Order: sequence, then C-alpha cells, then structure tokens
Amino acid sequence: MRHPRVDGRPECAPLPAGIQSFPLTADVRCVRFSWEDRKGSHVRTSKKQKSGGWVASWLVRRGEGPQVAVGATMAGLLAFTLCAGGAWTFYTQARTRRDGEGRAIAVTAATLAHSATELLARGDAEGVQHVVCDSAIDAGLETATLTLDGVGVVADKSRANVTVHDVPAGWAGATSTRAGEVTTKFIDDTLTLTKTFAVEGKGDATLTLSRRVVAPLAGDFQAQVGLAGIGAGVMIAGVVAYRRLRERMRGLGAIREALHQASEFASGELPAGAMRISEDLGEDALLWNRLVTERDAAGARRDIEAAAQRQHSPGTTGGDAATAFDALWLGLIVLDTDCKVRAINGAAAVFLRQPRQEIVSRDMAAYVSDTAVMDAVRGVVQGRTKQRVVVETTIADAAKDQEKTILRMTVRPMRKEDGAAALVAVEDITQQRVADDSRNAFVAQATHELRTPLTNIRLYLEQLVEEGGSDPLVKARCINSISQQARRLERTVGDMLSVSEIEAGTFRLHVDDVRLEALLVELREDFAAAAADKELEFSVDLPPKVPLLKGDRDKLAMALHNLVGNAIKYTPAGGKVMVRVSDDGQALRVDVSDNGIGISDEERDLVFEKFYRSKDKRVGTVTGSGIGLALARQVVRLHGGDIHVQSALDKGSTFTLTVPLHQGVAKMAA
Repeated sequence: MRHPRVDGRPECAPLPAGIQSFPLTADVRCVRFSWEDRKGSHVRTSKKQKSGGWVASWLVRRGEGPQVAVGATMAGLLAFTLCAGGAWTFYTQARTRRDGEGRAIAVTAATLAHSATELLARGDAEGVQHVVCDSAIDAGLETATLTLDGVGVVADKSRANVTVHDVPAGWAGATSTRAGEVTTKFIDDTLTLTKTFAVEGKGDATLTLSRRVVAPLAGDFQAQVGLAGIGAGVMIAGVVAYRRLRERMRGLGAIREALHQASEFASGELPAGAMRISEDLGEDALLWNRLVTERDAAGARRDIEAAAQRQHSPGTTGGDAATAFDALWLGLIVLDTDCKVRAINGAAAVFLRQPRQEIVSRDMAAYVSDTAVMDAVRGVVQGRTKQRVVVETTIADAAKDQEKTILRMTVRPMRKEDGAAALVAVEDITQQRVADDSRNAFVAQATHELRTPLTNIRLYLEQLVEEGGSDPLVKARCINSISQQARRLERTVGDMLSVSEIEAGTFRLHVDDVRLEALLVELREDFAAAAADKELEFSVDLPPKVPLLKGDRDKLAMALHNLVGNAIKYTPAGGKVMVRVSDDGQALRVDVSDNGIGISDEERDLVFEKFYRSKDKRVGTVTGSGIGLALARQVVRLHGGDIHVQSALDKGSTFTLTVPLHQGVAKMAA
C-alpha cells in the first residue's frame, strides 16, 4: 500500500522487521536482509534438533575449534608420557631389586662354598649340613642344596632331601674342569644360583641356592603417586594457560567462523552485516566489525551508483553499450578537458601495456611520451583543432629491447553533451609496416636482380658488335654469356610470377615425366661458371640409376636452382658445394651441402618465410630477393614432399629436398 508524501511523490509502506532499505531515487530501493534474523532462526532450529547441544557449547565455545584440537593433542601426549614414565619406573625398580638380590646370593654362595670345601676335605658331612642350613636361614633362601657330583645330596636346607650321610673318600669329577662355573636364572620371581667348586683330592661339588625376589609395592606406589602429582600439576597449568589463550583467541575464532558462514553465499550476494561478530570478544572483533562496515558501505555505494546510472541511461541499457565498447578490437580512449582518461576499453589498455584500472582518471601524458600525439590531443581538447588528427608513434617493449609496436592514433573531438573533450582511436599497424618494409625491400632486390642481367646482356652485345666479327672466340664467349644472363633473367621473372600466383591462389603444377639426372646435368653446367669465379669445388653425385619422377619439371628445376644458387652465393671463396642424390624406393632425396657461413638456430625456420633476409652482416653484401627458399619449399610441398635444413654458424648448411616417388603423383592429381 502506498501513502502520499509531502512532496507529492508516492511513499512505500514500512518494510517488515529485519529488512533494511537504502533510498536511491523516487522509485529505486536497494533491499538487504539482516543476517541476525537468519542467524537467530538457524540457532532456534538447531536447538530443537539437538537437545544436548548446550553441553558441547559449555565445553567448547564458539570459534574454539583450533584451540581445542591443540589442547587435546597436548593432553594426549602428556597422558602417554605419564603412563610410559610409570611403566619405566616400575621396570627399573624391579630390575634394580633383582640385580641386588643376585649380588647378595652370589656373596652367600661364595662364602658357603669356601666353608663347604674345607669341611668336605675333612669328610665332615654333619658340619657341612649345619653350615648349609645356617647360611640358608641367615640369607633368607628358599632352598639351599649341596650335591656331590655323581654321588648325591650331602646337605640341604631340608634334611629330608639328604641322600649321602658320609663323605666318601673320592667321587666322580675328580678330573672335571667344571670347577668355578656359576650360573644364574630368574624364573617366576625366583632367582636361582648354581655354583660348582672342586674339593681337592675328592671331586666336584655343586651348590644350588634360590630366593624369591619381589619388588616392594610401597616404593612403586610412591613413585606412581609422584608421577601422577607431576602430571596433575602440568594438566592444571595447561588448563590455566588454555583459558588465558582462549580469551585471547576468541576473537580470531569468531572471525574464522564468520568467514566459513560467508562462504555459503559464494555464488550470490552476501547480506549486509552477515560477517559481523560480537564486540565483546575484544579489540580484534572491533577492528573486524569496522572492516565489515566499510565493506558493506562500499557495496551500498556501488549499488546506488549502478542504479542511478541505469535510471539515467536513455534507450538501451548501459550494460550493452559498455560490453560493446570493451569488445571492440580497436582501442578507444575517452578524454576530458584536462587530458585525463575518463574511459578506456581493453584493447587500448593492451596497446598501452598498462592495467586498465590504473589508467582511468590519470593524465594520458603519463602513458604516451610522444610529443606529437600529446600536441594533437591538447589541440583537440582546447578547441584549436576541429578536425581529426592522425599520428603514428612507436612504443618499445621494455622486456624485449628489439621489439617495437607501431601505433596509429586518431584524435577527434566529441560532442559537448557527452561530457568529454576527445576520443582517441588506437590501431596496431606494426604488421602493416613490416609488410610494407618487406615489400619495398623485395622491390629493391628484385629491381637489382633484373638490372644486373640486363646490364650484362647489354655489355656483351656491345662487345659482340665491336669485336665479334673479327674474333670467333670473343663471339662465342659473348653469345654464351648472353645466353646465361638471359636464363638468369628468366628465372628471376619466373620466381616473381610464381610468387604472384601463390598469392592469388592460381599456382598449379603441370605433371609429366621428369628425368632428374638430365636436370642435374643442366644444373651443373649452369653453375659451373659461377663456382669457377669463386674458386669453389662444385660437384654433383648421381647414383648409377635415377628413378623416373612424376612432377613439374620447370618447377622442380626452379627449386633446385634456388637451393644450389644459395649454396654458391653464401659459400666463401675456396669452399665446397656438393649435390648428392639418393632414393630408398619410396622417395627421392637431394642433399645440397656447403661449408659456407651457415645459419643460426634462431633463423633456421625463418629462412623459409617470404621476403625474409638474415640479420647476419655477411648476408647484407649478397644480392637476393628473399623469396627463393619460400618458393622452393612451396613447390616441393605441392609435389608431396618437403625441404629441411641442418646448419651451424661458420660450419655450413645442408638443405635436404625429398619428393615421394608414388604418393606425390596421387596428391598432385587430386
């Protein structure tokens, strides 16, 4: 229901509780749901579903998950340490008591053996019995037995076990070597010691003593109580430290929980105040809430500005226009009257090599250092220039010193109602300029290639007219030279026409039988003079039988002439050029090798591009059009083959031409 306002505009009915409104214009509202209502509903539902939740909340407060995990781990380690310490204490006490009892019974055995030896030597069996019984009672022995080896028991703590009442004059073991042996055994809390000694002139006797060894429980109990007391003290100290730490970490724990709850809205809009926490949690909570408040305020401002922009946008929505503006491949920059960037699309930011958000509201002079461009911009924004101005500028790449981008900037004034002073259109014309430079270089090289044979033909004709009539040798030499220069001119013109046909898409092959051996013989004759002028060793290695090839003879001859001609041109005087032919039954292979200047690894693939000339300074002194290798590879690929190169600087190059003997025919026919 709407109610009238004082200014005459309709007013919306009051919003329900828990809903906040941000007035934008007369009919625009930005509504956000309160996080407290959602959180309260969630808590009420949780309480209904989990009746015992208050116990867990009393033991572990909200946001204390990390602290509890650390505390539980430390408590477990402490309990394990106490248990292990108690077990080790009990074991150590028992071992100490057993070792002490062992030493004591060993002393008793030594004393008793000494006394028994004298008595047995005199044959006093009754004296031995008294000594054994008295020693067993004094030492608290469970059993005490003296046995004559091979005879029987002569003395025992219990007289009932005595089997020998008189000491014989001698018995078994008189020559035994067991005298002096002592063995100790501990079985079922009973320590048993066996000692063998010799009675001189009579034989060996064995003394067996045993005693029950039990660790005093009083001592163990005291040790365990002590350990328990230490553990309890440590636990109490840990709890106190944990409580103090919890008070300090409550704020951080609540912040962590708020972030986890906020992740539920990752795919949508986060409600205002959703990430606020209680300010009773300390200074961290206050700082966090301040940050959340600033974030919500910034979001509200963005919503207000977006709504206002949509309200004032005439006709179509501004989103479509902004999308189209940013989708243009042409860079566009809108400048205000102070030459500051008001708007810029993505293409222009890429051309200027700067992030778009850093360019907006900044002076354009900070990103364009060319004075001609800035003079044109200032002339337009100041009203001195009413027409568009086109300026070209170069921007160097700081990461790549040798790479430069050529930009064409068109500056034109804008309508005053647009609120801007100038529009700058930016185009990347680097490739266009590279193509122009390559074309100009090609024209210059081609002109030189045409002029050289024409000049030679004219000179030889003049010599033929003046001296040919009187000297047959001069006449023959002039005619041969004119013929060679004419063929050179024909090849140059043929290369140019072939490039034109390739560009126009009309380059075709005229397939016929090709006798490669005859073609290579002509090739050797054509370049023999050029190789002799440079004192090169030029050879053509042919197999005994060269198979017949299907293809375009003229085109293949042109490809081979380009390969051999390059090898001769780029091999210094005194070098070597070799042409070798081989076949494997499937393909015919021609290797053109030289030991010339070679090709670097970076330029190995570039040499097959049209109009490309190597950056090696030695290449600049050699004439060439830059289309020979590109044309040769195109011709060979039309025959179903290819050309590859292996080269190293200052070591020479090997160009390998491969043409299939059978598959190439089918491909050309298709």
